[in-house]
Amino acid sequence: MRLVDLTIPWGPEVEPVPGHPHIYHVPIHHHELHGLSTAYATFSVHTGTHIDAPYHFIKDGLTMDRVPLEWLNGPAVLVDLREAARPGRPFDVAALRRAAGDPPELRDRRVVLWSGWAQEKWADPAFYRDNPYLANDAAQWLVDAGVRAIAVDFAVDGGPPKPAGQPRYPVHLITLGANVCLIENLINLHEVGRREFTLLAMPVPIKGGNGAPARVAAWLDR
Repeated sequence: MRLVDLTIPWGPEVEPVPGHPHIYHVPIHHHELHGLSTAYATFSVHTGTHIDAPYHFIKDGLTMDRVPLEWLNGPAVLVDLREAARPGRPFDVAALRRAAGDPPELRDRRVVLWSGWAQEKWADPAFYRDNPYLANDAAQWLVDAGVRAIAVDFAVDGGPPKPAGQPRYPVHLITLGANVCLIENLINLHEVGRREFTLLAMPVPIKGGNGAPARVAAWLDR
């Protein structure tokens, strides 16, 4: 087997969600002074490659420490949306149908949506400003298809500001409200090289957490 690391390197250059802090990481001990190395960090759990638990947007939803690992790890389908990807534009149901195929093929799978966005923009202020995103009906189509989790290399919500009275993050509400966790900000999807593989996504089990940083990889049988 071979593992492809799909995780953004973790450091202060990672572009955070607007309103969240950049990663702050400083040493506590140095080899030259103490004979060992340790460090201190502060960061938002939604920075870089991470997983959203239902509790992120659903008040009585599962917290990160209670999300079954079986939901996040297992058979996956890579859906290549690069031809349809446009900055600031949504992926609609038609684009998903063309790239993903029939809904029965997606049931109980972890669907990985590949736009190429994070590969180029993860350290760029445009990462969350100009991202392609999922249309609401496209998110609902994935939920209705019975997917087990949705992994992406772009922010699932985006576009122009929502009118007064409408949810600011509707795709999060649609997916997390259906217990479909979001595995966000993947890179290196071009190295997977096949449609079907095994996804490994291991979040830190933060007690009461609305999300958590994660190491995510593609397990490829040779």
